[in-house]
Amino acid sequence: MKIDEVDMKVIDILEENGRTPNNEIAARLHISEGTVRNRIKKLTESGFLKVKGLCNPDKRKDKQLIFILVSLEVTKRWDEIALKVSELPGVKSVSMITGRFDLLVKLFIEPHNLIKFLTQDLSGVGSISSTESLITIKSFNNWV
Repeated sequence: MKIDEVDMKVIDILEENGRTPNNEIAARLHISEGTVRNRIKKLTESGFLKVKGLCNPDKRKDKQLIFILVSLEVTKRWDEIALKVSELPGVKSVSMITGRFDLLVKLFIEPHNLIKFLTQDLSGVGSISSTESLITIKSFNNWV
């Protein structure tokens, strides 16, 4: 899919506020509302854009933001394992990373469920040799 300058401007506006009405986006970009609607549809259907509500993890008292660094036994199926991990409950994102670890997992769950997540959910994926959990104390400009 080819993304042009107008698409990027629409995305920039939605990144500032995902609830910006199409008519306001159209007015700011000097294009029709139908064009905005069609572009957003094209971007979302292609998997380039997802518009959703995000919350400040520090305001949620029932859940905690946790990062898990994961080392894999072998990286032969690196992307396949990352995809499986991304589908686990509470996982907000998974990144394949360079360095000492292979994956960075962003997890937003009830703190008492971390042990279950590590010993049942994550270990059930297989091919994981070790993990290191980092529990967030306070976040700045981080939305989940």
